[in-house]
Amino acid sequence: MIDHFFDRYQPNNPGCQLSISRNGKLVYSRAWGLADLERHAPYTAETITEAGSITKQFTAAAVLLLEQQGKLSLNDDVRKYVPELPNYGTVIRLRHLLHHTSGIREWSDLEAITGWPRTTKAYTNEDVLDMLYHQKGLNNKPGAEYIYSNSNYLLLTLIIERVSGMRLPDFTKKYIFEPAGMTHSSWRDDFKRVVPNRGIAYIKKNGRYEINMPNENVYGPGALLTTTEDLLKWTNFILSNKLGTPGLLAKQLALDPLPNGEAIYAAGLFIGKYRGYDIISHTGQTAGYVGVVESLPALNLSAAWLSNTTESSDSLYVGINKIDNLFIKDAPAITTEKSAKAPVGSILQAKKHVGWYRDARNNQGIQMTLKHDTLLLDKTPLIPINETTFKYLESTIKFYPAGGFMLNTADKRKLAFTKEPEAKTTFHDLRTIAGKYYSAETESGFTIMLEEDKLTLVKNYLKDVSLIPTYKNAFNFSLNVDSDMTPVEANILFKRNSKGNVTGCQVSMNDARGIKFVKVN
Repeated sequence: MIDHFFDRYQPNNPGCQLSISRNGKLVYSRAWGLADLERHAPYTAETITEAGSITKQFTAAAVLLLEQQGKLSLNDDVRKYVPELPNYGTVIRLRHLLHHTSGIREWSDLEAITGWPRTTKAYTNEDVLDMLYHQKGLNNKPGAEYIYSNSNYLLLTLIIERVSGMRLPDFTKKYIFEPAGMTHSSWRDDFKRVVPNRGIAYIKKNGRYEINMPNENVYGPGALLTTTEDLLKWTNFILSNKLGTPGLLAKQLALDPLPNGEAIYAAGLFIGKYRGYDIISHTGQTAGYVGVVESLPALNLSAAWLSNTTESSDSLYVGINKIDNLFIKDAPAITTEKSAKAPVGSILQAKKHVGWYRDARNNQGIQMTLKHDTLLLDKTPLIPINETTFKYLESTIKFYPAGGFMLNTADKRKLAFTKEPEAKTTFHDLRTIAGKYYSAETESGFTIMLEEDKLTLVKNYLKDVSLIPTYKNAFNFSLNVDSDMTPVEANILFKRNSKGNVTGCQVSMNDARGIKFVKVN
C-alpha cells in the first residue's frame, strides 16, 4: 500500500526516497525514480540528497551541546559572540535565534531586493553576514513575535564556530553524525566539491526538467547532505535521549512561549499535533531539493522523505500523512464550513468595510470586497458571527467602529489592520514615484519606471516587476527570493514631503520588514 502513496514519481523522472521506523527499527525503505536524468542513474536508499531546512535541528543540537559543555548560554546576548551585529537598543539572546523570535530579517529577501535572488549568485556565509551587519532595524522586538528567518541559524553557525574553534561540519561530524551512526551525512559547505552518489536536483518548467542545484556556500540554516535512513538514525538517537550527557531531549523539544502564549518552534523542530497526537517535524527545500522528517513519539513512529524535484513541494505532507494514517485508528470526521451571506439587516454595515487595509506589521495591502452580499478578504469569504465579528478561515476578524479590524489567529496572535484610502493612480501621481532609489542597508538600489500608466521595478535579475496599487502611496509586488521558487508577496510604501514630492520608500516582506530606500533622482 505504501508503494502507491509515492507512485507519482515515475521511473524515468526525478525521484525520491522514503524510510519508516517503528520502535527504533527500520521497517521500510525504498526509492523511486531517477537520481540523475542525464546518466539514467536510479534513486536508491543510499542516494545523497540535500535536506534543506531539516538541517536546522542539527545546528540547534550543536548549540545545545556547547551549552552543556559550559561554553555558552541560551540567555547570552548575541553580540557577546558577534559584536559586528548592530546594537538595536534591545538585547537579542541566543534563544531568540534558536526559536525564530529575534526579529532579524530574512537574508534571502534582503539579497533578492538587490536584484540577485538565490541561485543567481554563489553566496557564502560571509556574504550573508556582511548584509546582516548593515541592517538598521528589526522585524520586531526580540521575543515578541515568531518570524521564521534563516538568518537566525546562520548567526548560530557563526557562534558555534567561534565558540568551539571548529567549523560546523567538523563539529557535527564528531559530536553528532558519528555518535548517531550517520555514515552518509555531510555538508554542502563547498558546492564545487564532488560528492559521490549525490542526486541532481531538478525543477520542471514548461513541461521539461531543468537542473536546479544550490550553487552557493551558505550552510547552517540548510545544506545538510544526507539520506532518509540517516535521518531516521538521528530521530531514533535523539528520541532515545542519547544526544549529550545527560541527554538533551527535553532541551531539544522545549518551547519559548511568546507573550500571547504562542509557541510552535523548539530547537530546530516544529512541535504540533496531528489527529490528536504530538508530532515533531520539519520540512526543507533548497533549489530543487525538498523533504520532510517527522516523528509521532506516542506511536514510536518516524518517517523521512527526500526528493530531487520540486514538483510535489506544494503537498509535502500528503504522502507522509497517509503513512501516519495507517498507524492511527478512529480518524475524527473532518467537517468544512460553508461561507454565508451577511445577515439581511447588516448589508449596509458590510458595505462600510469594503476597501483597502494595511497590515500594521509589514505595510502589506489587503482588499476587502463585497460580492453577492458576502464579504471577502483577499477573495476569501467571511462567515458572519455577528455584525462586527466574522470567521476567516481558522481565524476571526473583529471590525472597529472607527475603521480597521483585528485578526485573531488560531495560534493566538492578534494582527491589527488599519483602513486606508485607496491609492491615487493618476499619471501625475505615478510620475512623482518614478526614479532611482538606494538603500544603505542592502548597499544597492533599483529603478522604478513609468510606462503606459503602470509602474515597474527593475534591477539586475528583477525585470519588469509590476507594482500593483493598493492604498495611498502603497503598492504590492511579487519578489523572487529564489529564481526558481514561487515568489513572495512584498510591499513598497512611498514617503512624501510636505510638497508632495516622493523622498524615499520602505520595502517589506513578512520576514524582512521596513527596508529603507532614499530617492536619488
